[in-house]
Amino acid sequence: MYRAGWGTGSQRVLKIIRQYLKPKHRIFLGVVSPIDPRVEHPKEIRDRILEAARYIPMEQLGSTDDCGFSPFCDDTSTTREKAFAKIRSRVEGTALAEEIINGR
Repeated sequence: MYRAGWGTGSQRVLKIIRQYLKPKHRIFLGVVSPIDPRVEHPKEIRDRILEAARYIPMEQLGSTDDCGFSPFCDDTSTTREKAFAKIRSRVEGTALAEEIINGR
């Protein structure tokens, strides 16, 4: 899994991934940050996926969280509710990107 950092340098990194990508590879990009207290908007996630799709074939591209939401038993900065809101946003943003890519 790679966290593209979305913004500075993300295109450079996506080009490198494309350069070394083999047909058997599946790339999962971290599009949601568990440590950022802000819940990403689905359209923001959609845009990240669409940017990545310019470099990585859709059949090899997946979305995920930057580093997972566990364990939060010792981290009170992210509530369970916020973690689920971020996951929901990722699922919705991925669906939005899929609609655009499939021309719906």
